[in-house]
Amino acid sequence: MKLINTFFFHIGQGIKGIFRNPIMSTASLLVLVCCMVVTGTFALIIDNINKNFEALDDVNKMIVWLDDAPEAEEGEESGESAEESKEENEYNLHEYDKKTEDAIKALEHVVDVVFMSKQEAFEEFKQSEGSDAEFLDWFDAEENNPLRASYRITFASDTDTENIRYIKKAIAEMGFNEENIDENIDLYDNLINVKGALTTIALWLLAVLFVISLFIIMNSTRLGLHSRREEIQIMRYVGATNSFVRAPFVIEGVVIGLVSAAIALGIEYYLYTQVISGVIRQYEAIVIAPFTDYLLVLSIAFAFIGVFAGLFGSVISIRKYLKV
Repeated sequence: MKLINTFFFHIGQGIKGIFRNPIMSTASLLVLVCCMVVTGTFALIIDNINKNFEALDDVNKMIVWLDDAPEAEEGEESGESAEESKEENEYNLHEYDKKTEDAIKALEHVVDVVFMSKQEAFEEFKQSEGSDAEFLDWFDAEENNPLRASYRITFASDTDTENIRYIKKAIAEMGFNEENIDENIDLYDNLINVKGALTTIALWLLAVLFVISLFIIMNSTRLGLHSRREEIQIMRYVGATNSFVRAPFVIEGVVIGLVSAAIALGIEYYLYTQVISGVIRQYEAIVIAPFTDYLLVLSIAFAFIGVFAGLFGSVISIRKYLKV
């Protein structure tokens, strides 16, 4: 019973402490809210960039086009001509070859290689055009197919541009013409740079705002200690322990942190569903994940930041004061 009464006494004193210094408490709360909202917003934007980045078929892919096999000269069997062409190079550059596929797949950072025949490419193109595919009626997948066979190469999403160039160079060294190797290095590089810049900005803003919030919480706690210095001295004279004196201020910091987390989560919800989603929806090609996908993670992250800031700021300032 005594422990329960002490617990509720500390909670009551902690909540009263917030209202004893309303200006500093409000400042602590606002800075913490800004810290969480800024960090959360950047995190959500970066994650949506990653999701769209993975959804773009051609960004982390490379296509190696195969030229049609050279036609046999008059009086020469086509099979013999193809065989001679094959002998000119270790790999077959005109049709599917398991050895060629395995060699490409063995390259570092390559995660998948898929061969697409001329017929498959024709059917894929026809489906992608939909109702606009009427002009393809002039062509046939078997007889006069204008498309070429290809190897579709997928590399890891975290591959940097230097390694992509290495993959392209290695494929060219197999005998493929560089003009037959399509990639989106510039687009890929731009997306990586944007994601990296946003991550760096988010981390710096988190660090700066977090330090500011700690400083304000520490000063708020010091003001509370100063205003109650006579009460604290009496408690110390009658045998109150450091933990008993410290508890209300720790609870005050934790309450400020949790209230900040709740407010930040509400603001983040509004920003994401109304502002960010509204802007992004103007670009039909970009998909944005629902806020519910992030609700649990954001709640835990905001609560952790708030509680840690409140605990750390309060404990540090109290420890220094009690040493005096």
